[in-house]
Amino acid sequence: MSRTRAADASRRDLDVAVGILIGLRGCAERDAFDELVAVATRTGLGLFNVARSLSALAGGSSSADDSEAFNAWGELIRRARAAALMPVV
Repeated sequence: MSRTRAADASRRDLDVAVGILIGLRGCAERDAFDELVAVATRTGLGLFNVARSLSALAGGSSSADDSEAFNAWGELIRRARAAALMPVV
């Protein structure tokens, strides 16, 4: 993969992760980005890796490599899935 395509893919992963947090938290784009940066800083995994892990976790395709994302957002995603399954009365 060329550097340009890799950079585009990384940026896309970051945009998707920001969108996931906006949707789940109802927060501003900047707040979602800052949350990703905070997790990346705390874990030392890098921003794009954390973004990919959050996307994998939200999409149901996470692996053991995504454990830090699970620690950071697993409960938030679990609650969102549970709410989506609740019947509307």
